[in-house]
Amino acid sequence: MQRLLIAATLTAAVLLPARPAAAVEGTWCLRASVGRGTVTEICHFRSFEACRDERSLWGSSASCTQNPRYLPYWQGRFGEEPPRKFTRKSKKRRH
Repeated sequence: MQRLLIAATLTAAVLLPARPAAAVEGTWCLRASVGRGTVTEICHFRSFEACRDERSLWGSSASCTQNPRYLPYWQGRFGEEPPRKFTRKSKKRRH
């Protein structure tokens, strides 16, 4: 009976759909060289201080930048068009 219960539990665990892991995007990214021209980008930092503390472990080639993919920084969210940049129209001269 115990074997049947264990087998049923394992079968249910295998057959049930697993949820994909949610990616965590923070407001700050750490960019660091990992050698041979390869740069890694880690973007899970919620504050600049947390990024700065991690940066000290990566050496002098690492830097902290704002995450361009973080939702509040992204201007085209919710299906809106990105805002147009203000351009000053020059007045036409009359001759």
